[in-house]
Amino acid sequence: MNAGRPGSGKRARLRVGMLPLADAVPLLVARDVGFFAQHGLDVKLTLEVSWAAVRDKLAAGMLDAAQLLAPMPLAANLRVDRLGVPMEAALVLSRNGNSITVSNELLLAMGSPPPDPVETGQALWRVIDADRVAGRRRRVFAHTFPFSSHHYLLRDWLDAAGIDPERDVQLVVIPPPLMLEQLRAGRVDGYCVGAPWGMAAEIEGVGHRLLSTHRLRAGCAEKVLGVTRDWATLNPHSHLSLIAALIQAGRWLDEPGHRAQAAQMLIDSRFVDAPSQSLVHALTDQGEDARGPQFVFGGDGEEARPRHQDARWFLSQMRRWDQVSGAIDVDALVEASYRLRLHGQAQAIAAAPALSEQMAR
Repeated sequence: MNAGRPGSGKRARLRVGMLPLADAVPLLVARDVGFFAQHGLDVKLTLEVSWAAVRDKLAAGMLDAAQLLAPMPLAANLRVDRLGVPMEAALVLSRNGNSITVSNELLLAMGSPPPDPVETGQALWRVIDADRVAGRRRRVFAHTFPFSSHHYLLRDWLDAAGIDPERDVQLVVIPPPLMLEQLRAGRVDGYCVGAPWGMAAEIEGVGHRLLSTHRLRAGCAEKVLGVTRDWATLNPHSHLSLIAALIQAGRWLDEPGHRAQAAQMLIDSRFVDAPSQSLVHALTDQGEDARGPQFVFGGDGEEARPRHQDARWFLSQMRRWDQVSGAIDVDALVEASYRLRLHGQAQAIAAAPALSEQMAR
């Protein structure tokens, strides 16, 4: 892979990894609308099977950059992700977008509660208590990765309802594209995953979205653009150009009518093997559906900026659920993981794309 300097007459060729999810759409928009090319980049998007695969390929240099779960750079820099290859993010690709989906059987047992965190939690607690008395197995809930908002929001909701995530239920990790299959087969009772996989269960008639996670933590950082620290050091101009192109893609997505166009791009790409209706709904949701994803892609620039308070919340969850222990220099870790100054530089380039050419000369 040639991560050369944009503006030299030859586009920098980059490989960027992504998972089949609706909120990978900024990458597709940047490619198909031409923002990557505008910034001197020739980007190949590669579809990966799991978050572990994305992490491993990024760490091994098989990818230059990737859509990552927002807590993943923190886990990498804490060396608790098995690899310990330092990573960083200077752009939030999406906020919100997850839902907790349950099987039809479980929804019926819960009495079909309204999409409220307290009422759904209480209804699930009653089912789990009845299962315990009857000697039935523990309910199985899936999330996408140990270091993910899905994992932490699911645990937070269970714990708030008085349900012990360790003893009262069984939590398992399943890649997003396989969630629906596992629910259909009855191997899980529910899952927390990004759109469109919650609505896809409803369309197929095998499950129901119980609760959108923006009701638990509104505006939670979901996906970020991740790179290894070594790659960022060796390729500063390509990195800034990549971030700037994706800032422009986020702004484009928030302009009137563009979400529907983006949904069609995603459908035409065949990147996400889910019903077209679920993709259109995921990207055009304006809040009418109480269980909708309400994606935010950062059109005003501020939502795309990595927030240190998000990182601190993720760290608090890692400690709460015994993923990390001991003393941590939180300020240094957060600053190394979420690069605010770099984001500001990329914003300036996005505001005046010609700067990308000037910087690379």
